[in-house]
Amino acid sequence: MLAALRSHEDIFRYWKSLRRCGRLPSRQDLDPVAIKRRLPTISLIDVLSPNPENNPEVFRQRLAGTELFTAYGEEITGKRLDSIYTEPEAQYWAEHLTFVVETGKPNVGLHSMAWRGAKGLSLFWLRLPLASDGVNVDMILGHDALIGKVDLVQSGIRSAS
Repeated sequence: MLAALRSHEDIFRYWKSLRRCGRLPSRQDLDPVAIKRRLPTISLIDVLSPNPENNPEVFRQRLAGTELFTAYGEEITGKRLDSIYTEPEAQYWAEHLTFVVETGKPNVGLHSMAWRGAKGLSLFWLRLPLASDGVNVDMILGHDALIGKVDLVQSGIRSAS
């Protein structure tokens, strides 16, 4: 958990360093080289409406880092929330993302992956607002850290008996 917290702090500090005169950073401000170590657990989420109203169809995964495949068991890039999650999970995310859009403030939480059949695994998540115009949130920067036993993907490698 401590490593996950430190990685969130790194991403938050980087995001905060991009703010200018109280304005939100934009997607164009992000430099992947500056967060290279964290890229496998980074996501970008498109906000398809300025008034999302907790609607899962308004949020689409623009990009999902390679380690997120382990968490979700599939590629989620390009998919809307309602295509990735069960209905209650999609609603959970829509509410938390709507908060980021409406307030322009970061959001953080811990969410069980039991819906994926991984009862011992949780997602420690961070969502940060991005705005092309510096004010109106049109994209969200995400960082996720898996906490617990990560055994969702079998490697196929077996020990000799």
